[in-house]
Amino acid sequence: MEPSPVLWQPKKIHRDLHIHASVLPTSLIWHQTNFTGILFGCFESDEEVQEHPVTMLTRFEPGGFFPLHGHPGGEEILVLEGNFQDETGVHPPGTYMLNPEGFNHHPFSNEGCLTFVKLRQHGGKTRQQVRTNIFELPWQTGTVAEIEVQPIYEQVGYPEKVWIERWQPGTKLSEVVETELKEIFVIQGTWSDDFGDYPTYSWLRYAPNCPYSPASKDGCLIYVKTYPADNTTRFIVGEDFRHPGETDV
Repeated sequence: MEPSPVLWQPKKIHRDLHIHASVLPTSLIWHQTNFTGILFGCFESDEEVQEHPVTMLTRFEPGGFFPLHGHPGGEEILVLEGNFQDETGVHPPGTYMLNPEGFNHHPFSNEGCLTFVKLRQHGGKTRQQVRTNIFELPWQTGTVAEIEVQPIYEQVGYPEKVWIERWQPGTKLSEVVETELKEIFVIQGTWSDDFGDYPTYSWLRYAPNCPYSPASKDGCLIYVKTYPADNTTRFIVGEDFRHPGETDV
């Protein structure tokens, strides 16, 4: 999809955490930004990108970059296409990163890349920094034989859990009911439920007590994240924010 000629403006997108939400890649609107060679396509936000928590795709055009900046509230990145680069190295597709508060970097991509990003949703000074690649980690047998799992983040003292699931073709579950909020991002293949089919790069959020029957006819690879519905700090903006290019390091 061609980017919108309009720069991103503050807005609320799927802000209500108690309502089921889904976004197909074909309906994602790409916005230009003030940063060289950077485009945003937002799944959910509560006002302005960077200043508020947001879940999005970020596209780096060849040579695209952000100035040096920090990440109050933390940052989660999953590299989907191309190589994402910063001071810590070159990060190929499949790289998962959790950058905690206090981490500063200057992201760029010489050849261009596409990343799934969550900003300001991982507050806490004692969070661990994570660097791994989902295409290199071993798989574990899940509670359902047709679904393999790959845990990538869980830490004592913090409520979030993040893992990858690999669904075999023909897998189908009935009447799943969540006790927490659950987010799903389709990395490969197609995920389905009672409401429709979700191809690669679709994003979904299920509210607690919302029954659904997920399936994957041809198999899929999905990112999964759970957290409490009463996580009221998730959308609070602190006074610690400094815009990229303004951070003192």
